[in-house]
Amino acid sequence: TAGTSYLSNFIPTEDAKVIKLLKAEGAEIMGTTNLHELGFGITSINPTYGAVKNPYDLERFAGGSSGGSGAAVAARIVSVAIGEDTGGSVRIPASLCGVIGFRSSVGRYPMEGTTPIAPTRDTP
Repeated sequence: TAGTSYLSNFIPTEDAKVIKLLKAEGAEIMGTTNLHELGFGITSINPTYGAVKNPYDLERFAGGSSGGSGAAVAARIVSVAIGEDTGGSVRIPASLCGVIGFRSSVGRYPMEGTTPIAPTRDTP
């Protein structure tokens, strides 16, 4: 849904390419997490789906834009998570939630099936 009400009823007909690759290697996909609307912000305070809370202090936000991914790892719901990173979207929530965030090189992993902000800068 990219965290927006405009896509709230959208159900993809196939997995994103990076998810297909992970499944081919035996990964089990748990689901999706919340994020800043359209991935455009650093708080993950989402007007449609609510704010992503920092699992160590629920009075604080998790950071964003991929805050749900960082919070899910920090809360030990999952051991790893995917988020798109254009300008800190994975690394900011990781640092605020006390886990490690990794931004791969542009083009290293396929973007097909994702919702990029800046296709020349985004990385899954």
